[in-house]
Amino acid sequence: MIKVKLTKEQKAAVQRYEQCLREEDRYLGSVFANAHGQKLIEAKTREAYEAAKRLGVNHLC
Repeated sequence: MIKVKLTKEQKAAVQRYEQCLREEDRYLGSVFANAHGQKLIEAKTREAYEAAKRLGVNHLC
């Protein structure tokens, strides 16, 4: 299998998305989670995914 080398921006976008997913999981597992906070966290994760998608690395997300 050929491994494609990612650019610095692509690598950063994938790492940012993975970080947002971890934060979302941690927040939703918290006893302090509420609907407003959930919407904010999901918007942040969605934004990170869209950034990765624009760079063409959404297959890694």
